[in-house]
Amino acid sequence: MTLELETKYDDFYRARDSAHVYPVEFVVRAFLGTYPRLKPDKSLYFGRRVLDLGFGDGRNMPLLSNLGMEVHGLEITDEICSRGVQRLAALGHKVEAKVGRNHQIPYADHFFDHVLACHACDYVDPGTTFAHNLAEIARVIKPGGRFIFSAPISTSYIMAGAVDLGDGHMQIVNDPSGVRNGAVMKKFDTSAEIEAALAPQFRTARIGAARNDWWGIDEQVWIVVCERTRVGV
Repeated sequence: MTLELETKYDDFYRARDSAHVYPVEFVVRAFLGTYPRLKPDKSLYFGRRVLDLGFGDGRNMPLLSNLGMEVHGLEITDEICSRGVQRLAALGHKVEAKVGRNHQIPYADHFFDHVLACHACDYVDPGTTFAHNLAEIARVIKPGGRFIFSAPISTSYIMAGAVDLGDGHMQIVNDPSGVRNGAVMKKFDTSAEIEAALAPQFRTARIGAARNDWWGIDEQVWIVVCERTRVGV
C-alpha cells in the first residue's frame, strides 16, 4: 500500500499545482491565536526551527516563514518535495524538504523547536503503529519544544465505513478523493485517549476540536498543542 499511496499523492499534488497557497485555519489559530486554554509564546518563533510534517502543497509554510522560523518539510516522495521547494521559492520563502515517513524522520535528535503535523501524523505505515510515529516525532523535538497536530475524530467523514484494525487504527475505504483508500489512519474517540497516547513523551496537551461541514464533507478533527517532556520531568 505504501508505494500505491505515494503514486496517488504524486498524482494528486501534480493535478493541483497552484501558484499560491493559503494556510489551514487551525494552524493560524495555533500559532497566532490567544485562547483560554492556549496562550502561545510568540517570542519563541523567530530564528527557531520548525518541521512541517506531511506538508503537502506547502500551504502552511509561508506562515511559518513569515513568523521568522527556519522551515523544514517532510513528505513521502521526491516529486512532492521538489514541487514544494520550487513553489515556496517562487513565493519568496526558502525551505528545506526531505523524503521520509512519520516513523522515519531523517533529522538528528532534538533538531526542532516546533513540529507541525496538519492532517498528517495519523497515517500509519504497515508494520508500525501510531505509537511509533509519536516516538519518532518526540525524538526530533527539543525538550520543551512544541508539537502541533490534528487527528481524526471517529465520526469524521474519512472514517465512514473504515475497517477497524484495532487500537484506533482504521483502514480507509470511502475517501471522496480516492487518494487515501487502503491507507491506515489513527482516530481518537475522546480527548482522554489523546492524552494517554501522548504520555510520557509529551505533556500539557491543550486539546480542541474542529467540526466543519464543507458543503457535504463533514470534517471532524482534534487539534492539539503539546510540549515535549523535559529531561527529568
